[in-house]
Amino acid sequence: MQIEAGNALPMCAPHTASHFHVEQQVHANGIFADIRHFGWTQSSRAVFQPDSYYLDFSIGPRCPTSRFYSNDRQLADPPGDIVFLPKGGAFAALSEPGEHSLLCLTFANERAMQLFEEDSIADLTPCQDVQIGRVRQGLARLVEELRNPGFGQDILLESMALLLVVELCRHFRHAQYDDRGVYGQMPGWRLRRIKDRIEAELASTLSVADLATEIRTSPRHLMRTFKATTGTTLTDYIAGRRIARAQEQLAQDDAMIKVIAGNCGFQSAAAFSAAFRKATGMTPREYREERGS
Repeated sequence: MQIEAGNALPMCAPHTASHFHVEQQVHANGIFADIRHFGWTQSSRAVFQPDSYYLDFSIGPRCPTSRFYSNDRQLADPPGDIVFLPKGGAFAALSEPGEHSLLCLTFANERAMQLFEEDSIADLTPCQDVQIGRVRQGLARLVEELRNPGFGQDILLESMALLLVVELCRHFRHAQYDDRGVYGQMPGWRLRRIKDRIEAELASTLSVADLATEIRTSPRHLMRTFKATTGTTLTDYIAGRRIARAQEQLAQDDAMIKVIAGNCGFQSAAAFSAAFRKATGMTPREYREERGS
């Protein structure tokens, strides 16, 4: 996220834009708002990843040829008038020649962060077309206030921005409750995707952050919901799958112990042997001999 020189406001300026201009900007207790105008004179691809919760509202139609695209590089539908990105989320964008005018809000406000990170709605995902009438009305009112500031502007900005956060959280909480089926647990499709990713990458260093990105959630929320769903921690599950993979390989082939250690994600044969003995009560060599390999 860029910071404009001489100003404390996070600007989130697109690095690839041909030009960028801020019409109005204001900061009130961790709420940052600005009206910006920017555009491109040639096609450009980039990834926009804010380091705080982000909401924008198109003042007029968005450039119709600019599109967001998904991780598999397939173009998604054109973005709507309102785009929401959670902290740590990302949108990849294809920007064609054209102009954009946006109201942009970022939230470093303590109360807003508490609302966004409430347990019941912590599983926030990017949304490129927010369809919430009250959010649209609030954003339009903020555009008016920035362009025609009046008495108590900072108080009005903070109050209205927090109302927008509440409306967003209510919407996402309802949507995620429906998705979970059992409140507080991980949806089946997410659990399957996490387990598939773990099986595919047991030989590598599995990062909780990377696994969270796989299902578009936060590491904290992933670890909490994984345990609530499976009854075991994510760390213990990965460790168990590594030992199970090692047992399979020890029983099925005569590969060197250090090779099996690497195949199962251990940094050394010594670390593998210690973990294997703790889990099974035997060294890898003893386990192989018992299985007659």
